[in-house]
Amino acid sequence: MMYLSELYRGEHRLQIVSQPVFVKEFDVIVCGLGTAGSLAALFCAEDGLSVLGIEAFTCLGGTHTAGGIGGHYFGCPGGRYEPLDEAVRSFKDRYTCTAPESRKLVAEQALLAQGVELFYEASVCGVFLEEKTVVGVRVLRHGHLADYKAKLVLDCTAEAYVAAIAGCETEFGRCADGQAQPYSLVSMFWNGERHKYNNVDFGRVNQYDPESLSQAILFARGYQMTEAYTGRSHIAQMPLLGIREGRRIIAEEQVLLEDVLADKQTETPMFYSYADLDKHGWDIAFDSACMGDWAIGANLGAYNVTVAVPYKAILPKGYEGILVPCRALGVDRDVSSCVRMVPDMKKVAEVAAQWGALAIRQGKTLRQVSYDRLKAALTSSGCLKESDNRGYYIDGRKNWDGTPLVKEPVHWITDTALLPQGLKTEKPGQAIWSAGRMGQKALPVLRECLTAEDENLKKHAAFALALLGSSEGNAILRDMVVNRDGFMLRDCRKHNNLRGCMAIYWLGRLGDKTIAPRLMALICDEKEQERPVYQNALLTTRYKIADFDNIYFQFMSQAVMALVRIGDMHADLQAQIAEAFRTAFEDGSYYHRITKRPAMSSEGNMAMAMKNIAFSAMENWQNK
Repeated sequence: MMYLSELYRGEHRLQIVSQPVFVKEFDVIVCGLGTAGSLAALFCAEDGLSVLGIEAFTCLGGTHTAGGIGGHYFGCPGGRYEPLDEAVRSFKDRYTCTAPESRKLVAEQALLAQGVELFYEASVCGVFLEEKTVVGVRVLRHGHLADYKAKLVLDCTAEAYVAAIAGCETEFGRCADGQAQPYSLVSMFWNGERHKYNNVDFGRVNQYDPESLSQAILFARGYQMTEAYTGRSHIAQMPLLGIREGRRIIAEEQVLLEDVLADKQTETPMFYSYADLDKHGWDIAFDSACMGDWAIGANLGAYNVTVAVPYKAILPKGYEGILVPCRALGVDRDVSSCVRMVPDMKKVAEVAAQWGALAIRQGKTLRQVSYDRLKAALTSSGCLKESDNRGYYIDGRKNWDGTPLVKEPVHWITDTALLPQGLKTEKPGQAIWSAGRMGQKALPVLRECLTAEDENLKKHAAFALALLGSSEGNAILRDMVVNRDGFMLRDCRKHNNLRGCMAIYWLGRLGDKTIAPRLMALICDEKEQERPVYQNALLTTRYKIADFDNIYFQFMSQAVMALVRIGDMHADLQAQIAEAFRTAFEDGSYYHRITKRPAMSSEGNMAMAMKNIAFSAMENWQNK
């Protein structure tokens, strides 16, 4: 029996269709022709498959072209995409001077040369299913509906839009408030010698709500136009917003950050992703506890990690006939900020094309295709290389203070006797995390460190104990909070934390009741910013944001999240904490102490999120 599945005003509708009339049948229909989709369509056609490409925009490439993102940010090179990249570079040098504009033309010519049928300004608005096997799509194009059949549908929309229409399970946003990463807008400039692109981050947007998306587009364009561009000619703003995060599918094999940080890797990788866990925001206090332990509690947020991405992470759980080779693949929200780099999207396109070709040629379902055969093809092209399995790495161009960064692999400490040596430095993150990896055997050494005269040693040992779930160092943590310890650790090239903020984080994670009155006083005191810590001119990219008091925001946001966690663990404190939240946030005056920027800016959004999360916790406590 065949069904037509649709989304109508956010609600899923399924209806039986007896004899649908398909205009045409293809081996593969690729929905969304961005970075991944354009390559997936090309590779499928190169493998002899008939391909229909459907794109809502007016050109190929997505954020790689219309979004103005012409280069690579981390990731691992290698794979079938490299010849096209070389053709783009050659065309750029000869004709256009810009990679995004060159890719539009070169990619389109490559697809047409391979016989790919292209639909621009077209949208998928229905999916045909035989039970849970996708067999075709309904397309709206130029005001007309038409149905097309396929042996395989590739959802490369970046939003899992086709998968969502089909009824596949998806998830979106962070748990604390359902928000995604900030979006961006790129502008093109001429600096007198060459064209350059400049990226500005804005607030969050619900891209599935037309009104919210329209407001974001208008705000970003108007707000960015007011910025001063001294010595540069502003040529254009890119037509496509840089939406970093959308829906993610629940896949046959899911990647979780807790597994990545525990060195648990899939046995069936399709490629290795490599980058830091960059959230493009400073409100990391509101991310998951696992992310917090890594990025706040151990100050390792800018360390690069390697993620072995399983091939079944692009196969929606329980479905056949559809793959989701784009940033919407099956990873949790924390990992998604790593597995979304341009090389990753180019590699995942190759995987989907190769997997689909194997299935179609052999007359098999996707699940029946041998991983060994897929692996052999990916290894042959350079998409999958064991040398890309780099583990953890310190990577980047510059340190937090602007000095050249020395790239080096991370080697975790395995001898407990060496922990004090690492903890007493200004870069204790590796020692803190190493203690967590050691587990209970690290406790005796850490307890001894608590009585040391060395200030760094005892404070950083308290962090390590907290990571292990021990409250034995809580008195030292409380002292750091009371004194607003403003010492900035130096582990990372960016996003280093102040010790006082780290102490608040750990006391919240441990549910420390004793600190609750101090934290309530911190968020309610209108003169909090007069303390010396907020006058500290720190030399770090994290705390240098115009019209935004990020040091104050870090203490405030960590205090709010710590109080939420303490309230969740101690019902007897909920009423007091709720009253403190009302005092701190109800009249909105806190907002202007944090930033002078508008509410739709990235800084304004973070300030608003603090209040929303506090009031959401109050509502949850009342409902219980």
